[in-house]
Amino acid sequence: MMISNHYNKQRYRREKFIQKHIFDDGHIIDGFIVDKNHENGAECHSITDNGIIIIHNLQTGVLITKLIARPNQIKRYYEKTGRKPPLEYKRALFLAKWHESLGYNNV
Repeated sequence: MMISNHYNKQRYRREKFIQKHIFDDGHIIDGFIVDKNHENGAECHSITDNGIIIIHNLQTGVLITKLIARPNQIKRYYEKTGRKPPLEYKRALFLAKWHESLGYNNV
């Protein structure tokens, strides 16, 4: 997997934290294309059943970052697109709420 310089240099601590406290990223349950008019193009935001959001560059596939999501972050993807969440959505929200209560989203 190709990793961006941003991730390598600025998100190393978060990656280690995820591996130590959450154990892994989980399984992807859904994905969304997000275009914020970034100079490197649109992104693919993948939500996992462990409450992690994995962000890749849509064109190159390069990993940009991983977020330990807050519940409202996950909810907004569905609210903005009008898509129906998959069954695993409840688990992702539960874990995101748990992680937020522990302050994990601040890492």
